[in-house]
Amino acid sequence: MHEIFDGLGIMAMVSVIAMLIVIVAMAVDLVSGVRKAKIRGEARTSYGFSRTLTKFLVYEGILIVAVCIDALLHFGLWQFGAGNYVVPCTEVIMAVVLCGVEMWSVQEKAEAKERRRMAKLAEKGAALLDKESLRGILADVLREYLVKRDNNEVSIIEENVNLE
Repeated sequence: MHEIFDGLGIMAMVSVIAMLIVIVAMAVDLVSGVRKAKIRGEARTSYGFSRTLTKFLVYEGILIVAVCIDALLHFGLWQFGAGNYVVPCTEVIMAVVLCGVEMWSVQEKAEAKERRRMAKLAEKGAALLDKESLRGILADVLREYLVKRDNNEVSIIEENVNLE
């Protein structure tokens, strides 16, 4: 009867290592995101950390379900006399997929945050500069440039173009 449990120790060890590797990948993604947010001066809020905790629960839950599948395969193969199933293939495959997702997230995060930052800057710029204030700023800059260059040209331009 105890033969049914042969190989489960190796399977458990591989499973724990796979779970730890996924946690390390998630930590790299978290540190990368926090560092990039700090560099950009963005707020690091509890909402972001809460999402990481939720992701941890989902990822590790996926791996626990994969361990259950591997254990069932082990017991099923033993029952049919096919030998011991000692490598938790389902969990290893899921761990590789999850690590790939984290790697993709680290690469993608900078681009997404940069796009959001640029969109916010554009919105703020549009709100600050309406058509009239932009015309006034351009007129002031042009007037200052021309005054430095030649006082005569300012009066000629103001006669031909209504800058105000």
